[in-house]
This record gives sequence, C-alpha cells and structure tokens, in this order.
Amino acid sequence: MSGADERTEPITGVRILGTKGFLKGEERTLGLGETVVVGRSRSADISVKRATKFLARKDRAQIARTKRFLSVSRRHVRIHFMHPDFVEVVDLSNNGTLVDGRRVDRIALTDLRERPHVLSLNGVEDLRLEWIGAPSDNGGPQTPK
Repeated sequence: MSGADERTEPITGVRILGTKGFLKGEERTLGLGETVVVGRSRSADISVKRATKFLARKDRAQIARTKRFLSVSRRHVRIHFMHPDFVEVVDLSNNGTLVDGRRVDRIALTDLRERPHVLSLNGVEDLRLEWIGAPSDNGGPQTPK
C-alpha cells in the first residue's frame, strides 16, 4: 500500500461490545452512517446464533429452544450511528430493550462521546455502546482495541 492510500485521520466511531450472555466478548465498530441489527437470527448483523460463546456450546440445539434464549428476538434492536452526537437505538422486539436500565421503544443517544451506555436485550444479552476516537473528539484518550 502506498503512503497516499494510508488512513491518516483518527479512527472515530461507536464500539459495540458484548458484556453479558452469549454476546459477551463480541465486538463491532460502527462508522458514521452505519446501521446494525442485533438479534437471535443468523442474518442479524450481530447474531446471538453466530456468537463465539454460543457456537462453542455442544448443547446449543437444546439452548436454542429455551424460553430465555427465545426471549431475544430474531431482529431485536437496530443501532444507527447518524452523527457523533446522535446514535439512534430502536427496539424491534415485543420482548423489550433497555438502555441504561430503562425500557425504550426508540431513543437518541446524544452524549455517547461523554459516557458509554448499556443496552440490554430483555436482560439476557447486554451490549456496551461507547465512543472511540481521538482525544479532541471525546475528551479522553481512547483508541480501538
């Protein structure tokens, strides 16, 4: 790769990090304008059925039939990184989505550069949403992992 092709601007975005359940340890970074759907379906962008912890289980066929597992909808929540000061979270499920412990249908996160948020899929799977970027973008030195 030539020097002209190398990225010189700082990386900024929204990191989605699984912190509970089968999604624990899964990570995805959204760039500006990107949208992801999180859910149980293999076709979801972040899929419980494609998560490393789920795939490592020998009893996954039995787990996939449990009420707890099925409480995460096939398409549970949509996250859209619209602007550094505007991340939209939309509940696509009848089972419930919580942001920072509050049930939401739709919420605009406008302070992600200042503090992370916890998104919970019916209390079964938790995700941490956090800003990544240059110090001037968020007031502190964070870099992608």
